[in-house]
Amino acid sequence: MKLAIISNVNGYQWAGSETVWHRAAIRALSMGHDVTAIIHRDLMPSGQIREFQTAGGSILNWGALRIARFQNLKERFFPSFAPKKLDRFDLILVSLGSLPALTYVPGLVDGLLKTRTPIVLLCQFNSDHLIISTREREVVAQVIKKVASTVFCSQRNMIEARRQFAIQSNHSSVIPNPIRNKGEEACPWPEDTEGVIFATVARLEVAWKGQDLLLDVLSQEQWKGRNWELRIYGVGPDREYLEKLADFYHLSERVSFKGHCENIRDIWSHSHILLLPSHGEGTPLAALEAMMAARAVVATDVGGNSEVIRDGINGFIAEGATLTSFSKAMERAWEAKSTWQEMGATARRLMNEMAGSDSSEELLRLCERHTKKDVLIKSGRES
Repeated sequence: MKLAIISNVNGYQWAGSETVWHRAAIRALSMGHDVTAIIHRDLMPSGQIREFQTAGGSILNWGALRIARFQNLKERFFPSFAPKKLDRFDLILVSLGSLPALTYVPGLVDGLLKTRTPIVLLCQFNSDHLIISTREREVVAQVIKKVASTVFCSQRNMIEARRQFAIQSNHSSVIPNPIRNKGEEACPWPEDTEGVIFATVARLEVAWKGQDLLLDVLSQEQWKGRNWELRIYGVGPDREYLEKLADFYHLSERVSFKGHCENIRDIWSHSHILLLPSHGEGTPLAALEAMMAARAVVATDVGGNSEVIRDGINGFIAEGATLTSFSKAMERAWEAKSTWQEMGATARRLMNEMAGSDSSEELLRLCERHTKKDVLIKSGRES
């Protein structure tokens, strides 16, 4: 199989959304498949791309010119995703944040609509708060009608997409995100801390991850007399703003910024509970990994959070990403802090029950099914 994987991510060296396609690509290469990743140049320095290339994967880059009219001219005469480029593959896997992100990659929609190669869309994010233009709604609906399959990482994301685009693909499915620490031992419970250590693990982008909302909650009067510390893990464009906000709320002595941490055990061996005040999600890897490490989660009811977090059993769900709602969830969590360790153990058991087969294997099998079907049709062996 000659597989092309197109990612829309740019502005970061890597993102959690890339984990499933990366794992599927490494597995495909080990099986002898030919895999090409078509990515933005921003991803090139990442260790994951170096691993992909070392395993035998090929790289093509896409990019956008700064001046829109020049980009339009370039796409007219030198299209980034010309059919003759895409037609040489047996299958195209497009990994996206949200479905409207199809329109963020110059020339991608036009190439997908014109190619004869089967397409699988992998959607890693959705939200009721997405602002979708009329043009985006029309264009995405066109692509969905054409593709062989659309894959979501949560049931909630799939249901939202059907409403947002007023279309139901005949080939929609849900494949959960992979859990990197599956099979590892639970992280030991931190015993050497005087107070509670909160952790939030997410891209520092408040529009979707809501760290500013969390700081607002923790600045409220009831939290001033409580013994806690917040450790913020992640990188992103809003770090400076969040540092200023922590200072504004007089929380600088209690809030620390830890940057990116690749080792999951380094986080959870020193933290008691995960806080995710997100405005939108897929099914966040941070939550899955925290629960596999035997930690409870406080999260908003977005994306697949309520599909993996059972309120009062392995975590706490806030009805929405609002100050009032997340404050109430935090209060319930604080009142039950003596049960966090037990809840974490329950979270780990539930994760092991839900983990099932490797999601990258599922994704690769789905790609192979569509490729084989296409080969049969082209050879005239399927009527």
